[in-house]
Amino acid sequence: MLKLKCMKFRKTKENLPFLILSLAIVCLIFGIVIKQAGLFAVATSVNGEAVFDQSNHHITIYDGDNQITVRSDAATVHEALIRADVELGENDTVEPALDEQIVEDNFNINIYRARQVMVLDGYSLKYVNTAATDPVKVAIDAGVELLDADVVKVEPYNNLLESGMTAVYKVHRAKNIRINFFGKQISMRTQAKTIADFLAEREIDTNPDVNWVSLALNTKITDEMSFNIFYQGKQTVVVDEAIHFSEKSTYDFSLDYGKREIIKPGQDGARTVTYEIEMKDGKELSRKVISSIITKQPVTQEIKLGMKLDLPAGTHEDWMATVGIAPSDYGYVNYIITRESHWNPLSQNTHSGAYGLCQALPGKKMESAGSDWQTNPITQLSWCNGYAVGRYGSWAKAYEFWVKNHWW
Repeated sequence: MLKLKCMKFRKTKENLPFLILSLAIVCLIFGIVIKQAGLFAVATSVNGEAVFDQSNHHITIYDGDNQITVRSDAATVHEALIRADVELGENDTVEPALDEQIVEDNFNINIYRARQVMVLDGYSLKYVNTAATDPVKVAIDAGVELLDADVVKVEPYNNLLESGMTAVYKVHRAKNIRINFFGKQISMRTQAKTIADFLAEREIDTNPDVNWVSLALNTKITDEMSFNIFYQGKQTVVVDEAIHFSEKSTYDFSLDYGKREIIKPGQDGARTVTYEIEMKDGKELSRKVISSIITKQPVTQEIKLGMKLDLPAGTHEDWMATVGIAPSDYGYVNYIITRESHWNPLSQNTHSGAYGLCQALPGKKMESAGSDWQTNPITQLSWCNGYAVGRYGSWAKAYEFWVKNHWW
């Protein structure tokens, strides 16, 4: 037995160098693996305190069906991809962005590879290279302008030989409809097929005892169609109404008669009015104002009215002589005309509308004396002479009536 033990010891002693070498190789490999895996942090001394190296991160890159996991101290996503020998195409997209800082362990990078797809918008077929997967984003990448309620769907494409593609991103345009909704005009876009579908989409009660709809519920919705919806019975409606601006005019005797110049433009105001109305089958039975508030004050428009006239030459007596009034009546005529208009052929009574030298009512009566009755004092005076003689018999009797009644 002693001899056997000695033989084992001798054999172990002979293999010792091999065992030491093998152990060294194992330790070296283990150290490399540990360092690459980062199982143990490396400590350095800063101001006498141990600081562990945290610059390396586990980074997993998802590239389609491929997945790469690396240990890297790359500072950004772009740098990590370069170190991993990952190349990007022109329209490929990356999440997070290439300039995103890598500040945490177990960091994930997703690569979306661009591919050519088709977008069908009505009769327009567009091809686009995009990495987008969301149908709406694909359509936008193709330069398609989408409006409210438009929908994009992936649908089979039958013309495989022409395009080499079996699917297309198809744009389904919403229809625009106009609704008088409880007295308020509203425009909406919808994908609903019928009015009943639309009302269900908007959660509007279709019970005819609750809401009255002007069209049958099974009516097919078409683009730009309009219909009315009213609540049955008493209800309140809020309406935005315009307040039309007023006008302030001043006479300008340096401006030719009949001309009109705006000094300050007017602006309409606005108010919000709440009405209580009673409806029955779409017909308004009654309406009363509950409240009203001005949301924008109107701005008064200021204008100038031209009053400049080219009056006939001569004095008032010359005018009366031209008309054929006897000199003995000049005093009566002057008395009445002075008090009626102060010899202003443009004088107008703002209350009654009487016009001209002798305040004819209406002024258009004087048209029988001439087409220039609005501005020519001779034409007006000719009509006044006929009126005085025809109604009162003479200017003297017309004068007597005026003095007694202060009108004629």
